[in-house]
Amino acid sequence: MHNAPSVSYPLGRCAFQRWVYAFFVVLTSVVLFAWAYNQGLTVSWGVAAMAAVLGACLGWRAFKQAGTLTWDGQVWCLQTLGAGHEDTLGEVSVVLDVQKALLLRWQPASDTLNTKPLWLWLGSEVASHHWQDVRRAVYQRDGMY
Repeated sequence: MHNAPSVSYPLGRCAFQRWVYAFFVVLTSVVLFAWAYNQGLTVSWGVAAMAAVLGACLGWRAFKQAGTLTWDGQVWCLQTLGAGHEDTLGEVSVVLDVQKALLLRWQPASDTLNTKPLWLWLGSEVASHHWQDVRRAVYQRDGMY
């Protein structure tokens, strides 16, 4: 068997990620509105509304991912854009696959016990000519696919 081909895939806006975000923001808003309409504004409703706003802000922040995920045939490298960010080696695992989008869990190779994983969205519309290559690379197991 052969290794998956080397590939670099840009991180960026993923249409599926935007749809999931919009769905949950609308669903949460409808539930909060129905709750307020049926039971009035209470302290517990206020706590739930603040949690919803916090979740929406964190979700919005996830759209700001920029960089490149690279597979060289042996290891994964995440090159993030921005001040103070260095290229890091690590491992990826597929969390969600909907054919046109992937949600990956990125775990840096160094100091894996103390580093939180990153969640990376990849969408086929960002670089469609490399989409199948990146899919082969993330599903490769033990150097074979």
